[in-house]
Amino acid sequence: MKIAKDGLRSIVRIGYDGRVYKTFRGTGADERFENEVKVLKVLDDRGCDYVPRLIDSDPETLTLVTTNCGHPADSISDGKAQELFDDLKENFGVIHDDPFPRNITYHPQMGRFCVIDFELAQVLNFDAEKNSDESGAFAINWFGVSIDGKRKPGNEDCLAAFASDDGWAEELPLEGDLNITERGAVFAVSDGMGGNAGGGYASWLAVKELRQFLPARMGRFEGNAEPLKHLALAVVDLNNYVNRIGQAKPDVKGMGATLVCGLFNRKEMHFAHVGDSRIYRFYQGELEQLTFDHTKVGEMERKGQINERQARSHPSRNVLYQAIGTGRDQVQPQVGTIHLERGMWFLFCSDGLIDGIWNNRIKNEFQDSVDKNRTPEETARAFLDESLRTSGKDDTTLMVVQVK
Repeated sequence: MKIAKDGLRSIVRIGYDGRVYKTFRGTGADERFENEVKVLKVLDDRGCDYVPRLIDSDPETLTLVTTNCGHPADSISDGKAQELFDDLKENFGVIHDDPFPRNITYHPQMGRFCVIDFELAQVLNFDAEKNSDESGAFAINWFGVSIDGKRKPGNEDCLAAFASDDGWAEELPLEGDLNITERGAVFAVSDGMGGNAGGGYASWLAVKELRQFLPARMGRFEGNAEPLKHLALAVVDLNNYVNRIGQAKPDVKGMGATLVCGLFNRKEMHFAHVGDSRIYRFYQGELEQLTFDHTKVGEMERKGQINERQARSHPSRNVLYQAIGTGRDQVQPQVGTIHLERGMWFLFCSDGLIDGIWNNRIKNEFQDSVDKNRTPEETARAFLDESLRTSGKDDTTLMVVQVK
């Protein structure tokens, strides 16, 4: 193990598995150990997603094991650090008691600052109404559908919904509901590339093997301490697997696929993405595209160099620099975590849907679903009808998820 900190009150090591091992010592070591364990459990229960997640604790050795929140944020300002400590108090009922930048880290995969070291923190009585409901539990409803495009016969898209039963995938229907406090669920959409034979086969492999790789890595989805790490590694495994199959089968050599997948687990949605399929979130009247297209055109749009209309008509809009397979040796998936709130909606879709429906229309349809109390199926059908009315050339696949 690598020693990250060796102080009077504790020694912190980083394991080869990336986890953090903190052993307490010195005056009051046992009390400080017990307090940090308690505080981390409270923050987990209250849905705080920018602190370490407790994996294990050993009262005999006074060692706790947590997820890794990245590296010290040396450049963070005092004001920004104070905003984080204030948020901890106001929204999660925890006073840090050592509110200085030295206890702030930056997590590059999450793309955000985190707070660490809670051995001196205080837990306040917390109004349950600050959470999404009094029990702190969430359920989701979903509906998924995939149809052939008009441009060519066959469907090169695939989608899936599944849970994990101790390392084995358990298929879920494409329409259903689930208490995600008790069980985690994954939704995935993949769009194939490489012609009818190669593209359809690649997307089918991507979704099929994700159902193998992810449960095998994570075991039970619910409560896993490092979902982003496992999602990213599963995508890397998929890339290697699809490339091996492509090399072994000349008729599908160079095949590839996009992938968006989201793990709904307890109070969070963790996602991984490669290509130009998308995940959107709608909440309180605002639509956000969570994934960014792995295209030069998408990058230009994100930087404000072109607008949505120009991006849609750009001749290189479908040229990907990241995908699963296609002979690429390496893939770097985008990953992220969203803290769930009651009333959130999510859309997972292939680019076939986006060809026929603009972002503003997606936002309006979601708002109609809120106003009219529509189901995920009704919402998905509305998206599909609008996309087919204006385009429908490409295969179109989508999954709509509602948080309750």
